[in-house]
Amino acid sequence: MKKKIAIIGASIGQQELCLKAKEMGLYSISFAWDAGAICKHLVDRFYPISIIEKDTIVDICRQEKVDGVISNASDLTAEVVAYVSEQLGLNGNRCDIIQAIENKSLSRKKTAAIKELSAIDYYLYNHQAPHFLPCIIKPQSGGGKVGVSFAKDEKSFQEGIAYAKAATDSPILIERFIEGSEVSVESISFHGKHYVIQITDKVTSGAPHFVELAHHQPSQLSQPIKQKITQATIAILDALNFQNGASHVELKVTEQGEVFLIEVNARGGGDHISNKLVMLSTGYDYVKAMIHVALNDFEPPVIGEGAYSGIYYLCQQTSKLLPLFEKDTNESWMTEKVFDNQALVNSLGNATRNGYFIYQSDHRISLNI
Repeated sequence: MKKKIAIIGASIGQQELCLKAKEMGLYSISFAWDAGAICKHLVDRFYPISIIEKDTIVDICRQEKVDGVISNASDLTAEVVAYVSEQLGLNGNRCDIIQAIENKSLSRKKTAAIKELSAIDYYLYNHQAPHFLPCIIKPQSGGGKVGVSFAKDEKSFQEGIAYAKAATDSPILIERFIEGSEVSVESISFHGKHYVIQITDKVTSGAPHFVELAHHQPSQLSQPIKQKITQATIAILDALNFQNGASHVELKVTEQGEVFLIEVNARGGGDHISNKLVMLSTGYDYVKAMIHVALNDFEPPVIGEGAYSGIYYLCQQTSKLLPLFEKDTNESWMTEKVFDNQALVNSLGNATRNGYFIYQSDHRISLNI
């Protein structure tokens, strides 16, 4: 009899999971609001149920006798996965672990003693004047650069507070701004043992909103710094008691080699980082590994030398890339291209772009954006 996997959500972030489950010969079911459920035809059975109806999902999964529950690239679905797996005794993480991870100020407190990390000044906003400038203003929970701003003076501070409040009802976190390179770390965990798979260099628009414009794997940081990042990531996941599944840890690295925690996500990286780039750069089937963890039959990873991979996004901030999108033929290193052929948007977050292309090569494809 086929094993059954329940996939929470049916948006683009779950597409590779749905395809991989089919490739693995699993019986897959999915839960999502019907509108925009682009993955509903990629699974064996689709339930048009909002993912916030967690107890209904639990009941159906119990009736279906699923062997595992999973999602990827979404903070909201990660919480539902934890709830369902905990209720059914499946391999996953407790809800309180996921809630602590998604609370940026609480995750900072829990990781404060890690020797590989440098401390960053922060506080929760409560209608007071800024404690320090420059600073980063962002919601305490959430991702995708939603509601994130840079403030260098009182005026931009108040504008950033208004921007964050308009984006979310989450409490607002204020952090001292740190100059440095931004990286993210993709890991897989099983029964509390953590394996770092890849480190990604991020290219952002910079102040004020730090919209992500490109990602490159592997990181070009020095080997000693990458080793420090690996050790810090494992220590972070231990401190947060993360047990099972993919994780996406974002860090800032200074020229002096200091490592600062930006945030932890109990999921693989979005922007096709976990769904596609990791496989292209390492040869390791990260998505398949996520499913094996959920089914409780995971084997420790074997990572090859791989290649270079990356993704560039098209928007106003990267308008220099437009000719590459308008050409009918792809470059030899271009593995995928998506372009909506609309007026270029001024991207204020990871959800507002005009397209992207993904590359794989024997060297980093560095383009002037």
